[in-house]
Amino acid sequence: MKRRILVVILAGPLLFGLPIHHLLRGQTCSDDEGMVKSYVKSIADLTSTVKKESLDDFEKDYHEQSCLSRLTLSLGMLNSLMDCLSKAAKDTTATKEQIAAIQGKLQSYTKLKSALEQDQNTLKAAKNPKTAKSVIEQFVIAS
Repeated sequence: MKRRILVVILAGPLLFGLPIHHLLRGQTCSDDEGMVKSYVKSIADLTSTVKKESLDDFEKDYHEQSCLSRLTLSLGMLNSLMDCLSKAAKDTTATKEQIAAIQGKLQSYTKLKSALEQDQNTLKAAKNPKTAKSVIEQFVIAS
């Protein structure tokens, strides 16, 4: 029974005219995109928290380090997503509409990457916790 299920899973897309690499590539980009959105949301949530808390709480809860870590991870995931989308945009079997949609996403994520890099560099340059808190409060994170 397990062998039949495995055959259907692996051969099914071929039988229906859907190359398996398209399914895997599409799924991979979707997964990467979901992870990026999740981390960007977590940065936005942290920014809201920092705006509401005192400097003592900011320091005690290590929010400067947490924000830097989230920015670094988000940028890594963004790079992965953008690589995936770039490969998908070069797919010869994609329609013009699909390529246009992918290129639109690439432009959007390029802008997001630039903003996150700028935020990361500004936060790294902060000399003390008070400045770091102020920098984080100024973040405008939009995915």
